[in-house]
Amino acid sequence: MPVVSERVSERISEDFGASAPQILSALERLSLDIHADAERVQAAVLLVAKGSRTMLDDALEHAESDWRDLLDRAGLASADWQDRLDDELGPTDAKPPATP
Repeated sequence: MPVVSERVSERISEDFGASAPQILSALERLSLDIHADAERVQAAVLLVAKGSRTMLDDALEHAESDWRDLLDRAGLASADWQDRLDDELGPTDAKPPATP
């Protein structure tokens, strides 16, 4: 079971509000190929879903049947996928702003 990163979890809350716990659970139960980057595929599911539960269910099914195609649909298949992920979810090494 892939662990959901903090930034993916935050995006789930933003996109799905009160349904966030169910969405988080669905992403944690996602069965992925050992070669798939879990955060990348989870983010692809969210990007394709665009806050729609119906589209999310379709994206989850797509992730399990053809995760590479899902990455393409989400715009996360090219060499700059990490930059796109940072643009969508925020950087992984985000630090709180320094106080003067």
